[in-house]
Amino acid sequence: MQTTTNGYDMELQQLRLFLAAAESESFTRGAKRAFVSQPALSASIAKLEGELGVKLFTRNKRNVVLTPAGRTLFKRATRIVEECNKARDELKHHDQQRMVRLGVINTLSIAHIARLIEPYRRENRRLRLQVFDATKEEMETLAESGRIDIALTLLPDRPDSGRRFTHSKPLFSESYMVAMAAHHHLSEAPSLSLSDLENEPFVSRSHCEYRLMLQELMKSTGTRLNVSYVTNQDDRALSLVEQGVGIAIVPEHYDSPHIVKRPLTELSATRSIGFEWGTSENQEEIDRFVDFASTVRWPD
Repeated sequence: MQTTTNGYDMELQQLRLFLAAAESESFTRGAKRAFVSQPALSASIAKLEGELGVKLFTRNKRNVVLTPAGRTLFKRATRIVEECNKARDELKHHDQQRMVRLGVINTLSIAHIARLIEPYRRENRRLRLQVFDATKEEMETLAESGRIDIALTLLPDRPDSGRRFTHSKPLFSESYMVAMAAHHHLSEAPSLSLSDLENEPFVSRSHCEYRLMLQELMKSTGTRLNVSYVTNQDDRALSLVEQGVGIAIVPEHYDSPHIVKRPLTELSATRSIGFEWGTSENQEEIDRFVDFASTVRWPD
């Protein structure tokens, strides 16, 4: 299929490769997602840029970023590819709908979840993807009861025997940071200690995994936090921090243009995020989903 405009032809495959690179923010990851070689993807995008007479990406050492022209094409290309996928799936007349049931740890930023789910659904229109938010403990229950096929969760340092999850794939590791409003009086400090936080209003994320570690740390150092707000909703916690209501301790990947993050010298713990799954009749779909997830740009 070709889309013809003003004397040039845009092939559907060019648009697919363009979207793969744009969504993964990398020509290498984009090529892996699209099952082509990196030189083939680069050549396709170069040809598309030549036909359109505009640059679609700016390139740096770490990733690629859409130009204003690229963002314009991204909106159009997304709709074109979506419609083609719908037409393809409607004509196939599958009798059986595929399904993946995904559990997601509720301390993972929604932006990263959406970056994975939205393009996967677009490329797999016949797939029913169910997503369950859960705590680490709830995730174990969902798995044991057979309600999820795969979990995007905290990976244990030493997996216990007898767990339903027998396979894993790490995605990224991160530390915990002190988050505060950009205008906060502590924002200029390169790092902070517990004693720096004692008199500051503190927003406690009641569902976060660091709480027990932090309690033990405060007990051993004889310090106390001035807890002024307790919530189990991360978007609410970040909004409170942005507005200067208090400071919070958050996973490193949490981000906002209105906050700054600083390391806490006494808290050296890190966490590993990745997929866990067990033996399943749905193994083919699980494998496909995990392979696709490896093309997404996760926190460094």
